Amino acid sequence: MPNESMPGEPGSPLKDMPDEARRIVDHARSLNVQLRLMGGLAVRVHCTSLDFCERPYSDIDLMGLGSQAAGIDRAFADLGYTPDKEFNALHGGQRLKFEDHVNKRHVEVFLDKFRMDQTLDFRGRLEIHPYTISLTDLFVTKIQVVKMDEKDFHDLFSLFRDHKIGVDDREGVINARYLAKLCAHDWGLYHTALRNLDRIPGFYDFFKLDNAERESMNRRLWILKLMIIEEPKGPIWKARDRLGERLPYYEEVERVGGEE
Repeated sequence: MPNESMPGEPGSPLKDMPDEARRIVDHARSLNVQLRLMGGLAVRVHCTSLDFCERPYSDIDLMGLGSQAAGIDRAFADLGYTPDKEFNALHGGQRLKFEDHVNKRHVEVFLDKFRMDQTLDFRGRLEIHPYTISLTDLFVTKIQVVKMDEKDFHDLFSLFRDHKIGVDDREGVINARYLAKLCAHDWGLYHTALRNLDRIPGFYDFFKLDNAERESMNRRLWILKLMIIEEPKGPIWKARDRLGERLPYYEEVERVGGEE
């Protein structure tokens, strides 16, 4: 019979992307390798309303540890993937890519850090959730995008709509304290996050939010922005703040991999 691999077991890649993503993470875990989902599929794991947050997904994006690169290679070999040797030779210190020839798609694994518009370090953060980067880290990967598109706002709304704002990494909570501390050490992230939060109400009509949802979103936005602004900033941050957008504050990168 065709592919009957179950999540966590070696074999040919599954057609269903959410099931395949879990299979990858489970099998890596069985090898004592940490892999966690990123992007739209990770948002889907945290959704309480799939009708709202579901959208098309093209590839699977993961975060792993550079110290476990050999174990990552072994895990994907077990699971029926072929390494992209040219890509991995060029970028293997930061990212690894594996091809799924059965379903005509690929998996990309970021190592240690997420390098897009801003650079985010995930070392020490992968234990928070068993299948994805933490809800807070997932939120940060979306709010840090300078040139957000409809897909980014869709994911951002899905996270905001379904979860509370708090000060720790409990299930269902976006940790505003952690985000505020990141912003207090990175002016570019601070500037981009506040600007994107200010843009969110402009999409209420697009996403057809009712009055209760709008009020709830407004309260969460107010709390999150207040905590980001009120977090104490050091002298280096304040000096950078005076320069504003006169200096580059984000990386111009091609949006591949972790953009999903």
